[in-house]
Amino acid sequence: MNRHVRPRKLAATTDRHTRTRADHRPHRRSARDDEWLTVEQVCDELQVSRRTFDRWRARRTGPRCVRLGGNGPVRIKRCWLEEWIDESGPGAA
Repeated sequence: MNRHVRPRKLAATTDRHTRTRADHRPHRRSARDDEWLTVEQVCDELQVSRRTFDRWRARRTGPRCVRLGGNGPVRIKRCWLEEWIDESGPGAA
């Protein structure tokens, strides 16, 4: 029995049932996706108070965040915020 399976080649043309290789390229991240946001910026964007953000952080229900340098300020990458918003659904924030 042959354990090596050859990947199927993708169609060269597209219609509603087939896709080309270009359709399967990974999403390119922009510089904006890697932007570090402050807690204040996130609160302004979500229109929530700092207390609400701190509560989400304590309960681990808010967007992913890190404390820079161990004891430094808390920062949130824009892509993490957008992922959290997409997962939370409309009106969750």
